[in-house]
Amino acid sequence: MRRENARRFERKQFDLVDMDSVPVPDKQSPGPEQNMETEWLRRHIAELTEEYREPLLLQVLGGFSGEEIAEILDLNKNTVMTRLFRARNKLKEAMDQDKSSRGQSNG
Repeated sequence: MRRENARRFERKQFDLVDMDSVPVPDKQSPGPEQNMETEWLRRHIAELTEEYREPLLLQVLGGFSGEEIAEILDLNKNTVMTRLFRARNKLKEAMDQDKSSRGQSNG
Protein backbone atom coordinates (compact mmCIF):
# COMPACT_ATOMS: atom_id res chain seq x y z
CA MET A 1 0.00 0.00 0.00
CA ARG A 2 2.83 2.38 0.89
CA ARG A 3 4.68 1.64 -2.33
CA GLU A 4 1.59 2.26 -4.43
CA ASN A 5 0.99 5.57 -2.66
CA ALA A 6 4.64 6.55 -3.17
CA ARG A 7 4.43 5.69 -6.89
CA ARG A 8 1.31 7.82 -7.29
CA PHE A 9 3.01 10.71 -5.57
CA GLU A 10 6.12 10.35 -7.78
CA ARG A 11 3.98 10.40 -10.92
CA LYS A 12 2.00 13.42 -9.80
CA GLN A 13 3.19 16.58 -11.57
CA PHE A 14 2.58 19.75 -9.59
CA ASP A 15 2.21 23.09 -11.32
CA LEU A 16 5.08 25.20 -10.01
CA VAL A 17 5.23 28.93 -10.42
CA ASP A 18 8.22 31.20 -10.02
CA MET A 19 7.37 33.48 -7.08
CA ASP A 20 9.23 36.43 -8.62
CA SER A 21 6.96 36.44 -11.66
CA VAL A 22 3.68 36.54 -9.69
CA PRO A 23 2.52 40.05 -8.73
CA VAL A 24 1.39 40.32 -5.13
CA PRO A 25 -1.17 43.06 -4.47
CA ASP A 26 -0.38 45.46 -1.63
CA LYS A 27 -3.42 45.34 0.63
CA GLN A 28 -1.78 47.26 3.48
CA SER A 29 -1.26 50.61 1.76
CA PRO A 30 -4.32 52.77 1.14
CA GLY A 31 -5.14 53.76 -2.41
CA PRO A 32 -5.45 57.33 -3.69
CA GLU A 33 -9.19 57.48 -2.98
CA GLN A 34 -8.67 56.35 0.61
CA ASN A 35 -5.92 58.96 1.03
CA MET A 36 -8.27 61.68 -0.21
CA GLU A 37 -11.06 60.59 2.14
CA THR A 38 -8.66 60.45 5.07
CA GLU A 39 -7.37 63.93 4.32
CA TRP A 40 -10.93 65.24 3.96
CA LEU A 41 -11.89 63.71 7.31
CA ARG A 42 -8.82 65.13 9.06
CA ARG A 43 -9.53 68.58 7.68
CA HIS A 44 -13.14 68.56 8.83
CA ILE A 45 -12.29 67.14 12.26
CA ALA A 46 -9.72 69.91 12.69
CA GLU A 47 -12.43 72.47 11.89
CA LEU A 48 -14.64 71.20 14.75
CA THR A 49 -14.57 73.23 17.94
CA GLU A 50 -12.47 71.74 20.72
CA GLU A 51 -15.50 70.68 22.74
CA TYR A 52 -16.55 68.34 19.92
CA ARG A 53 -13.14 67.45 18.48
CA GLU A 54 -11.55 66.27 21.73
CA PRO A 55 -14.10 63.60 22.73
CA LEU A 56 -14.36 62.39 19.12
CA LEU A 57 -10.61 61.88 18.81
CA LEU A 58 -10.44 60.17 22.19
CA GLN A 59 -13.14 57.74 21.12
CA VAL A 60 -12.08 57.10 17.53
CA LEU A 61 -8.29 57.21 17.81
CA GLY A 62 -7.85 56.42 21.49
CA GLY A 63 -10.51 53.74 21.66
CA PHE A 64 -11.87 55.09 24.93
CA SER A 65 -15.45 54.46 26.05
CA GLY A 66 -17.88 57.24 26.91
CA GLU A 67 -17.26 56.70 30.62
CA GLU A 68 -13.48 56.85 30.19
CA ILE A 69 -13.73 60.02 28.13
CA ALA A 70 -15.92 61.56 30.81
CA GLU A 71 -13.24 60.80 33.41
CA ILE A 72 -10.42 62.14 31.23
CA LEU A 73 -12.23 65.38 30.40
CA ASP A 74 -13.83 65.68 33.84
CA LEU A 75 -17.33 65.79 32.34
CA ASN A 76 -20.64 64.03 32.84
CA LYS A 77 -21.01 60.89 30.68
CA ASN A 78 -24.24 62.24 29.15
CA THR A 79 -22.42 65.43 28.16
CA VAL A 80 -19.72 63.39 26.46
CA MET A 81 -22.27 61.27 24.59
CA THR A 82 -24.12 64.40 23.44
CA ARG A 83 -20.88 65.95 22.19
CA LEU A 84 -19.96 62.79 20.33
CA PHE A 85 -23.40 62.69 18.72
CA ARG A 86 -23.16 66.34 17.66
CA ALA A 87 -19.59 65.94 16.38
CA ARG A 88 -20.65 63.06 14.13
CA ASN A 89 -23.66 65.03 12.91
CA LYS A 90 -21.43 67.99 12.02
CA LEU A 91 -19.16 65.67 10.04
CA LYS A 92 -22.17 64.16 8.24
CA GLU A 93 -23.45 67.65 7.38
CA ALA A 94 -20.03 68.60 6.02
CA MET A 95 -19.98 65.42 3.93
CA ASP A 96 -23.45 66.09 2.53
CA GLN A 97 -22.51 69.70 1.79
CA ASP A 98 -19.33 68.62 -0.03
CA LYS A 99 -21.27 66.08 -2.11
CA SER A 100 -23.87 68.63 -3.16
CA SER A 101 -21.26 71.27 -4.02
CA ARG A 102 -19.26 68.73 -6.06
CA GLY A 103 -22.35 67.85 -8.06
CA GLN A 104 -23.01 71.50 -8.90
CA SER A 105 -19.46 72.26 -9.94
CA ASN A 106 -19.06 69.11 -12.05
CA GLY A 107 -21.95 69.81 -14.29
